Parts: sequence; structure tokens; C-alpha cells
Amino acid sequence: MEFLNRTDELGVLGRRLAGDRAELLVVYGRRRVGKTELLTHLASKVRSLYFEAADTVKPDQLRDLTKELARISGNELLAAQPLASWEAALAAVAEFVGTQRTLVVFDEFQLLAKQAPELETVLSRWWRTTGRTLPLVLVLAGSELSFFEDQVLAGRLYGRRTGQLKVLPFLASEAALFHPGYGYEDRVRAYSICGGVPYYLERFTDDRPLAEHLLHEVFERTGLLHDEAELMLRQSITDPANHIAVLRSIAHGHNRNSTISQRTRLEAAHVTKILNSLERLGLVSRLRPITASPRAKKIAYRISDQFLRFHYRFVEPARSQLRTSALAGEYLERAVLPQLDHHASQTWEDICQEYVLRTVPDVSAVGRWWGQVPTGEGARTEEREIDVVGVDARGRPLVLGMCKWTSAAVDFDELNLLDRLAPYVDGHAPDVRRFVFSRSGFSARLRSFAADDRNLTLVPLADIYR
Repeated sequence: MEFLNRTDELGVLGRRLAGDRAELLVVYGRRRVGKTELLTHLASKVRSLYFEAADTVKPDQLRDLTKELARISGNELLAAQPLASWEAALAAVAEFVGTQRTLVVFDEFQLLAKQAPELETVLSRWWRTTGRTLPLVLVLAGSELSFFEDQVLAGRLYGRRTGQLKVLPFLASEAALFHPGYGYEDRVRAYSICGGVPYYLERFTDDRPLAEHLLHEVFERTGLLHDEAELMLRQSITDPANHIAVLRSIAHGHNRNSTISQRTRLEAAHVTKILNSLERLGLVSRLRPITASPRAKKIAYRISDQFLRFHYRFVEPARSQLRTSALAGEYLERAVLPQLDHHASQTWEDICQEYVLRTVPDVSAVGRWWGQVPTGEGARTEEREIDVVGVDARGRPLVLGMCKWTSAAVDFDELNLLDRLAPYVDGHAPDVRRFVFSRSGFSARLRSFAADDRNLTLVPLADIYR
């Protein structure tokens, strides 16, 4: 795979390597996000030992490490006699490092810790007595988020680590690097399918139409990504049937605990437990109106990963319609492509939020707002939403915005709606900046109006990728 972007991550890790102090770094992130490619790319530039653990028993893991150490060091004794303990393995690592600045990566570290419960204690003691005296950058890497956050960052190695890096999916503007030949609309659609995960994005090259990639990579049974969602879940969850049911519910718009429970027929308490599990895996996010208190009970859920959201909306419910390539092609044309822009519209909102966070000074967080507003018919109210709300460090709204993903140019309707809802946002001030985002541009009269309103910014699709 061509190595794209990650300039910030390479810069951070490169500075640690260029220093003269011992480093114990934790690098983690969800599966397929590109940790191994990042660390392999880094290791290729310096003196290094890169060991990727296999999901096997401890003796096999130690034997594999011994072989890799013997290969790169030329140590014939190691080649003849495998290391029998982690104390011996770390001593051999120290001997390999010697007096030369060295990068040592233990990738899929959670698999090593699973087979050797004593490893974190052994490693902590070794770092205190030996590791920190060496010209060493030791990286513990892996993809089990809850393990790294609970047992590594907050566990026995809490006082030993010198830094951590959570590798995140690409932003929309970065993901577009994988298909620069696509038009702006197809870049958004591709992002709504693949999210910012390099493993998925590299399959959607711009030498073929988006629909062709969807058919061959996702909907045909032989496609690389056809079973990807279930395989990913099964790596972290033994029996994911109920988790899949919850994900399908959210993908179809049932995003409150009560409505998920009604749709799945699972007890509300069980749904809460499943949502907590999915949240810890980084697959689901808990949402509140961005101006609400962290203790507010107004909670909704969304699937964090664009690929999973697409999969559980379109692929998982249609298994019986994908038995052959012909049926898959028919289903794609009949049921998916006509709804693809509706699916992409939610992703468009995410992209607009990202744009505000990236371009507006003093905005420290961006999200959505929703709440009850009068309908204008007596005392009746209805729940309405503002797509983009950017707040400062104290939670005060600085930006309010609406996003339109339609084939028609946006006129005053969207701005009028935004102005009607704005006073109901907690902390709203009259000088708040207003943004309107549009896939298809704006009417001439709205552009003329915006030219004389310093608090109104119109953002066409092209500006997102400029």
C-alpha cells in the first residue's frame, strides 16, 4: 500500500527517535487504521527490531521473537536455543540494543499480555532497572482499545511510559488522497462508505467508478470487504449477535436506548451494556447536544465508523439478496445507489463539522444541537436540530451551521431556519457566526446577501477540499 499522509504522527515519533533519552511509547488505535504501516514505515528508516505477535501460546510467541532477534542480530546462540521467558527475552533485547540508538516495536502487544499475565510486571521492572538506561525507543502497539486504555495507559505501566499516541482514522480531506481523480461529490460518497480507514480506502481507487468498487469490494461475496464488519467484531467480541442487532438499529436511525430496545426486543439494561461495550471498542459514540451538561440525560448514539454504518444499513440486512454476483448487482442498482446520497448526507454533516474545527479560530469542539422549539401553533413544540455548533473552551457557541446535501442550490430557506432555531441554543449570542454548507452551491440572491453580512459564511463543496 502506498504510504499517504501521517506527517504529524511521523513527526512526533521521529522527534522521540532523534532524542537521546530512553522512551517507552504506547501506540494504539482501532483495527485497520494503519498502525502497522505507520510503525513499519518508521522502522524502515532506523536501526530497529520489529516484532508482530501472533495469536498463539506463549512458548510460540517467545520462539518467534527469538527467531526475529537471531535474524537481525546474527546471534547464532539465539538461533540454536529459543528464549524461555520474558525476563530472558528482554535481556536479549537489551544486548541487541547495546550502545546504538534503536527502535524496538512489540506490535499486537495485547496478544503477548494475554498469554503472559506476568509480562506487564516484568516489563515494568525491566524498564526501571535496565530499559531506561539504554539508547532505546520501545513501542508497545496494538488495536484493542479497552486493553490499552485500561491496562497499559492506566495500569502497571502508567508510571513507566514516556508518551502515547492514539492513531485515528483519516479526516475527510486526508482520505481524499486515495482517490484524487474522483470529483468532490464522489469523494464525499467514498468517505461515507470507507470512513478514514486506509485499509478500506485503498480499495476505492479512482481508476474505476465508485459503483463498480461497491459491487466488487463490498456486495459480492468474494469482495475483500464483504465480511469485514463481522470479522472485525469477532476479533473483539466472542458472540456478537446482539451487538450486531444494536448496530443495525442505529444504522437505521434508531439511536436512543428506548428505540433500540423496542426494535431489537432486548431489555433496556442489556442494550445499555452492549452500547457501553461498543463505545469502549470505539465503534459507537454517545452524543449529547454540544451545549448540554455532561450529566444531561438527553443522549443519542451513533456508529462512529462510517464503514460499519454503511455495512449495517445496506449489507447485513440483505444477505439473502447477495447470493450471486447478478443478484448483488441488481440489489446495488435497485436499493443502494438510489439511497446513497441520503446515506452520504449524514457524513456530509461530519465533514462540515470537521471544516469548522479546522478553520475557525477559538473553536475547541464541534457537534450537533437538538432540542424542543415552538411550532408556532399554540403551546406545541417539536424537536429540531442544528447540524453544526462550534463552541469555545468554556462551551459557549461561536458558530452555528446548517448542511445541505441536495442537487439544488441553497436559497434563504436554510438560513431562515437557522436563524429561527438559534435563540434556543444555550448560550446563544446575537453575534454568533453562521455557516451554511451546500453540495450544489447557493442562489445568486443568497450570495449577494452573504457578501454584506460579516457573520454569515457560505461554504460550497469545493471549499472543503481546497
